[in-house]
This record gives sequence, C-alpha cells and structure tokens, in this order.
Amino acid sequence: MADILIDAGAPSGFPEVAAYCLKHTVPLLECVSHLRPRHSGLLDEVAAAVPVLEAVNLSFGSYLQRRLTDLVASVHHFTAPHVDVLDRHPDRKAAQVSTTAERLATAWTDAGGYPEAKLGLRRGGPEVSEHSITWTWGADEALTVHHQVTSLSAAARTALVFAQRLPRHPPGLIAVDDFFHALSTSPFDGHPMKEAL
Repeated sequence: MADILIDAGAPSGFPEVAAYCLKHTVPLLECVSHLRPRHSGLLDEVAAAVPVLEAVNLSFGSYLQRRLTDLVASVHHFTAPHVDVLDRHPDRKAAQVSTTAERLATAWTDAGGYPEAKLGLRRGGPEVSEHSITWTWGADEALTVHHQVTSLSAAARTALVFAQRLPRHPPGLIAVDDFFHALSTSPFDGHPMKEAL
C-alpha cells in the first residue's frame, strides 16, 4: 500500500483518486489545476479522513513570488499602481489563464493590494511556463517579479520533499503556501530544501 498518493492528472480522474485515498486511508498530494469548484465537496470529504495538501503549483520560486507580492502589497504606494499578471505556457496549454496566475493576482488583493491585477496570457515559447507580476507607477517607473520554470524536475523535487512529510500531519486540507512556509522557516535535520537536492 502506498504511503502517499500524488495526483497530477486531469480533473476528470479525481473521483477515482479520492475513492482510493478514502478506501485505503492514504494521504493525498493534490496537484491538479482547476479542480475547484467542480470537486470541492469531494476534496473536503477526503480531507476529513486524511491529510490533503492542495498544491496547484509546486515550484518554490512561485511561492517566493507570492511572498514578494505580499510584501509589495503591504507598503504604502504614493501613487496607485497599474498591476498586470502575465501567464505564458507552450501552445498545447489551454487558452485560459492558469490557476497559478490567478493565485498570484489573488495574493495581491488578499494582502490589501489595490487595484485588482489585470490578467493576461500568451501561448507559445519554450517549456514549461513563465509568470510575472508588474506594478507600473505613472509613465516612468515599473517593478516586475518574474518566475520561469524550464523543467518539471523543479515540481518533482518539491513533491518528494512534501511527500516525506505529509503523512505526519493529521487529517485536513493544507494550503501549499502554509507547507512551504513551515518548511522554509523551520528547518530540521538540516535545511529541507537542501535535503531534496
């Protein structure tokens, strides 16, 4: 029996994943974009029985990008910025804004940022993805926080770190940023990210 199940499939396969985790009491690392709201109830049902880590993006850089966005939102802006979030994936990705980009925009508003970010997308270019958030003040100043992933090995590395630790948690739904924060601010047995390399 598996110690943990890592789901990175299509949303349509989630009911089968949920049934397996419930039947065998297996913790779940859920990496499927656009799972909500279609399967919200089922996800909550699994989380009531086992620990479930909801991780739309497993990239450490993506987590840091959201942290930096929180920081920018926390300071007083002398002039209200224009805020843009850009999502770029290869052509085969669906022509809809990724959940990663949506969560980056939400990180801004949740931290008190105003006005809301404008979401944009571009399809084409190399593997795997790029996300950026840009604040523009007037016509003469801008700040961009840009993150690029060139290999899915980045996500796989993080998934292995998380998979080692998730079974220690009690049942419940855990946000990926909470997990990143705990591991990056409270090292044990050496730094957790270094252990994964």
